[in-house]
Amino acid sequence: MAKKKKKKVKRNYRRLKKMLFCLIVIAIALNFFVFKKTSLKLWLKGYNSTEREELLTLSKDEIEEYLALDERIDLEVWDEYSNGHHYYDYVLYDQANKDLSEMTVIKNVDRLYEVYEELINLGYSREYCRSHYGDYSIEDFEVFAKNQIDYETAKPYLKIKNNVIADLPQYVNSGSSPIKAIMKYSYGFIDSSKSCDYIYEVDPEDSLVAIVKNRFVLSDKYKPDNLVKASVPKTEDCTTNKLVEEAAYALEDMVEDAKDEDLSIVLVSGYESYSYQEDAYNEVANIYGLWYASSTMIEPGCNENQLGTCVDLESQSVLDGEELVFEDTDEYKWLIKHAHEYGFILRYPQGYSKMTGSDYNPCHFRYVGVDVAKEIYEDLDTLENYVLTHGMDYSIRVIGDAD
Repeated sequence: MAKKKKKKVKRNYRRLKKMLFCLIVIAIALNFFVFKKTSLKLWLKGYNSTEREELLTLSKDEIEEYLALDERIDLEVWDEYSNGHHYYDYVLYDQANKDLSEMTVIKNVDRLYEVYEELINLGYSREYCRSHYGDYSIEDFEVFAKNQIDYETAKPYLKIKNNVIADLPQYVNSGSSPIKAIMKYSYGFIDSSKSCDYIYEVDPEDSLVAIVKNRFVLSDKYKPDNLVKASVPKTEDCTTNKLVEEAAYALEDMVEDAKDEDLSIVLVSGYESYSYQEDAYNEVANIYGLWYASSTMIEPGCNENQLGTCVDLESQSVLDGEELVFEDTDEYKWLIKHAHEYGFILRYPQGYSKMTGSDYNPCHFRYVGVDVAKEIYEDLDTLENYVLTHGMDYSIRVIGDAD
């Protein structure tokens, strides 16, 4: 009886071995078939034997990326240089950074792959990284990895316009809200009393709160849309009586309501194009010298009148010689109390010249919209304080080093 049992166990063991052997053979055959099938697909895409051999060392998902492309990647282009064989990423990175040489693209991507696995573990998927090849520098990606800042922690800061990833560790450790942290650590120099290393070009987009002044300049090509003439009294020599439509209508309402109070507000200037500023600046420089022009005038591009939302105002009583200066007039006193109700702020108030970068100017008002103007009037005093509190809803980019 015991012998029969032993024979049965041996037979079962041999059967198991045969089954296992068959499974191994089948797996090898399937793997070989899949390998050959994948190799065939790559061949049909146009990859030669050497290229197929290289690509077949990749994972299944990575190979599928190559197969999903409309056209084959020309591996020879990248193989002219020593590289880590991340061809798919070379192409994506090159498309996102067209001004870089092929060698630089290779170096950057290969450098990124040194921290790729760590980035993925921190929650930055490969798709996320690839979608930001044109937005983030390699140093930016390294900040995430080096400081072990996971995606969920970084996400609230990354969503805010003009964040600086190099400053991300300071944001996270600050304990402040994302907007306040970004403005404090990356753009505190919006306050002109603080030092700034760069000159920024401002793209106002549709913003009414874009900061334009020394260090924050407008392109010579920038011109706002929907400029219209403001139907208000103007001085005889005023040739710049256009404003963006929203500001023009608000100015008309404000001047009309002031008139109902027997007050006469007159427009001195509105929108000033870059070329208009340039001509005026050069005229003064030619007559009195460059030093005098630079010390008494705003340089072209730094003048916020180019935004089409700023006005310089005067009282008819000053023009008639009844008053000496605008700030002594009833018109000025009325504007200080009521301009915010129409969306205007006194742009350069007394006592804030260090912050604004401009001397007190009682004649210069800027349209920022009723809600913003009300908040500045009641709590924040200057546009700089508003932006430092609420952040930038417009884009800026570095165009040079500050002197």
